[in-house]
Amino acid sequence: MKFLKTFALTLVLCYLFVFFGGWMLFDFGSHFYLATGAVAFVIAVVAVILVGLDERIRALEKQLKEQEE
Repeated sequence: MKFLKTFALTLVLCYLFVFFGGWMLFDFGSHFYLATGAVAFVIAVVAVILVGLDERIRALEKQLKEQEE
């Protein structure tokens, strides 16, 4: 469920970026929606991985603080 929320958010942000002038930076050709969806998917995967790593780091920091006491 977390991935779907992240993907939906990045998809909307990518479409807004392309709508407000991003299409001038990239040549998407005839597959405009497919290219934007693919970029949003890659960004969502990276974001979910980074959030997962952040949660693991915070848990390890908490365990380290508990062991120090």
